This record gives sequence, C-alpha cells and structure tokens, in this order.
Amino acid sequence: MKSATLDGLDIGYTKIAAPELEKVLAAHRRFLQGQRGGMRASLKFHDLSFAVLRNANLADADLTGAKLNGADLSGADLHGACLFGADLRRANLPSANLTRADLRGAAMRGACMARAVLNEADLRDGYLMRAKNGDLAPMTTEHNATELSEASMVRANLSRAKLSNAFVIQADLRDTDLRGAVFVRADLSGSDLTGCNLEGADLSDANLSGTRLDGCILTRALLRNANLSQASLLGALLDEVDLSTANLSGADLLRRLDNISGVIGEALRLHREWIVTNGHKGERANLSALDLSGQDLSNLNLSAAILKQASLRGANLSGTVLAMADLSMADMRQARMPRADLRGACLERAILYETNLSNVIAGPMELRNGQSWPTNFSKARLARSLLAGIDLSKARLDDCDLTQANLQNAILRGTILTDAVMTQADLRDADWTDADMRGARGLMLPSPALA
Repeated sequence: MKSATLDGLDIGYTKIAAPELEKVLAAHRRFLQGQRGGMRASLKFHDLSFAVLRNANLADADLTGAKLNGADLSGADLHGACLFGADLRRANLPSANLTRADLRGAAMRGACMARAVLNEADLRDGYLMRAKNGDLAPMTTEHNATELSEASMVRANLSRAKLSNAFVIQADLRDTDLRGAVFVRADLSGSDLTGCNLEGADLSDANLSGTRLDGCILTRALLRNANLSQASLLGALLDEVDLSTANLSGADLLRRLDNISGVIGEALRLHREWIVTNGHKGERANLSALDLSGQDLSNLNLSAAILKQASLRGANLSGTVLAMADLSMADMRQARMPRADLRGACLERAILYETNLSNVIAGPMELRNGQSWPTNFSKARLARSLLAGIDLSKARLDDCDLTQANLQNAILRGTILTDAVMTQADLRDADWTDADMRGARGLMLPSPALA
C-alpha cells in the first residue's frame, strides 16, 4: 500500500491492491460471523475509486473519509457502516443496504441509489478534521453538508433518516419512502419527489422551491416556514398539515371551486356530445386537479375523461364508465366504485385506500385495430381496499401496495404483480393463472394453489 496526498494536505489516501482488498473483506466476513481470524474492516481514507464491491458485506465497516467515487456497490451490505465524510460521487448503490449507516458529510452527488435501503441512516452535516500545528482544522474547504444533488434514489427507503441541512438539489426521489425523515433546513430545490411517502416527515425551514411533490403523501408532515414557491403539490395528500407559515407563492395546488356542480354539469354535457360525435363536437372532459370529493358521479359515461390528480375522496362512482380514463395520482380514498368500468384506464400512483372496487371490470380494453390496452394500477396504493370479484385480467399492478386488500374471487389471469406489496392480502378463490408475481412481498397464496 502507498499513500497519496489528500488535495494537497498532509493526510493522504491509502491505495490498496485488489488481492489485499479481498483479504480485508474475507477477514471482515469472519469477524461478522464470530470466527477465528476475523477482523473488522478498517478502510479509513482508502482510495477505492471505481472498485467493484458488488454484493460485498461491509456491515459495520469503517470507511471514514474513503474515496468510493464511481465504485460499484450494487446490492452491498453497508448497514451500520461508518461512511463519515466519504466520497460516493457517481457511485452505484442500487439495492444496497445502508440501514443506520453514518453518512454525515458524505459526498453523493450523482450517485445511483435506486431501491437502496437507508432506513434511519444519518445524513446530517459533519466535518472531517485533521491535526495541524497542534490544532484541529477542516480537511477540505468544501461545505460540510451531505451532498445528494443529482442523485437517483427512485423507490429507495429513507424512512426515519436524518437529513437536516443536506443538499438534495435536483435529485430524483420518485416513489421514495421518506416517512418520519428529518429534512430540517435541507435544500431540496428542483428535486422530483413524485409519489413519495413523506408522512410525518419534518420539513421545517426546508427549501422545496420548484420541487415536484405530485401524488405525495404529506399527512402530518411539518412544513413550518418551508419554501414551497413554484412547487407542484397536485394530487398530494395534505391531511393534518399546517401550511400557514409556508411560502406557497406560485405553487400548484388542488383547485376548489365554489360552483363545482355547474362546472361538472357543463363538462359532462360537452363530454357526452364528444362521445356521441366521436370527437367531432363537444369537448373531452378535463377535471384534473379539481376537488370532486363526495360528489355523486354514479352511472355516468366518463370514458376517456381526464381526472388526473383530482380528489375523488368519498365520491360515488358506482356503475360509472371510466374506460380509458386518466385517473393517475387521483385521491380516491373511500370512493364507492362497485361495478364501475375501468377497462384500459390509467390509475398509476392513484391512492385508493379503503376504496370499494368490488366487481369492477378492469381487464384490457379491446381496440378497433385488434390490439388490447391493459388497465394500469402501477404504483397505486390499494391498501385495505375491497377488490372482491374484480376482473384485473392482464392489468398492471407492478410496485403497487395491496396490503390487507380483499381479493376474494378476483380474476388475476395474466396480471402483472411484480414487486407488489401483498402483506395479508386475501386471495381466497382468486384466479391467478399466468399472473406474474416475481418479487411480490408478503405474498401468501391459499393452500389449494400450492398443490
């Protein structure tokens, strides 16, 4: 091993050859298993740039100040590891386990962390210090905040993570689990948090200007003095959220109209004409981002209507035709939809907690050109929903949440359920012939299907 200077300072990075690194990893594995000859991996200030550490077990390892820029840590186990001040810029960490890892002051600009687990990880600011003339001084002149700008963290788990003062500018955090995370004074400007779960998160004094929060769950989140200027909150759940001190200038929010009945009536009249004349007259109904909660829309023909990011909470949609309609990111909690027609509709990221979808037709829409268009429930939230007798043939339910959903007698022939959460879902007497359930979590098929 040889030492290299650290940006001109007297503390250098240590180079390590691949064979010696493998010995360190092997000794660390023995250490974790309590075997003789085991030794905790200590790679402080080591230069591991572009190292291939795919699926490596570095749990509880000491990687303080290590250079891991461009390293391949796909699927690596780093839970409890110390990465204080580490350089992880452009590193690949998809599906890595960083539970309770110490990432204070780490540089992660442009890192790929899709589906990584950072539950309870510490990403607050932190200084790396060095001794100089008997005193302690910062090792670099750069800011000490954790840097996550331009990082890709799609569907990662950062629940209860600590991110106070972190820089998360223009990061991709779509569909990330951020429940209970602490973002006090963090800079999230320009980031994409579409579909995130921020329930109970603390965003006090955070900079969320220009941030996309469409379809987010912000229930009971703290937004004291948060900057939400130019942010988009369409389809976001804001139950028990106090926005009185937040800066909402130029922000996009759900529209609440005083004359909603008149608006709906006129839109339906033009939509009927549009359907009857095959689009030659009238106008396609566009009720996007409108508050339609509690409205009676039963037995209407809303085929191909646009209801994107609308609030349909508690609405009556019994027997309503919504074939090929756009209901993406709609709030449909507690809606009543028995016998509704959802063939070919898009309900991507829709929130359907405790919704009655019994006997709904949600198979594919057969098009005139002979092709079929599947119904899309991708990333939808269907926890505790009533789906008894629903026809979901060939529908997309990848990455959706079906926790405690009632799917008794449901038709799931050819349905895509990859990576869906199916904990305590009731599948008794359901037909899942040719259903794709790869990666489904919490799945417990009834005993007859296992025979």
